[in-house]
Amino acid sequence: MEKFPIKFHDVADVRKFVHVVSKYDADFDLYCGSYCVDAKSILGIMTMDLKSKLLLSGNCEPREKDQLMNELNWIAVA
Repeated sequence: MEKFPIKFHDVADVRKFVHVVSKYDADFDLYCGSYCVDAKSILGIMTMDLKSKLLLSGNCEPREKDQLMNELNWIAVA
């Protein structure tokens, strides 16, 4: 999966995001520059600069990738 840009607006977005990605068996990482955390970890995400654009990366199946992108369209950044 190529890196998918996202941006959180508040802490509620982080909670909702973690709930969505946790439904998948794949491993996901969030990047802010060279800093990387587990995308399924609320505490890890909270250590990041939430005002910045973050990049989501993972190793899910193509079918799951499309479904995940649809579920995350509310925080996607163009």
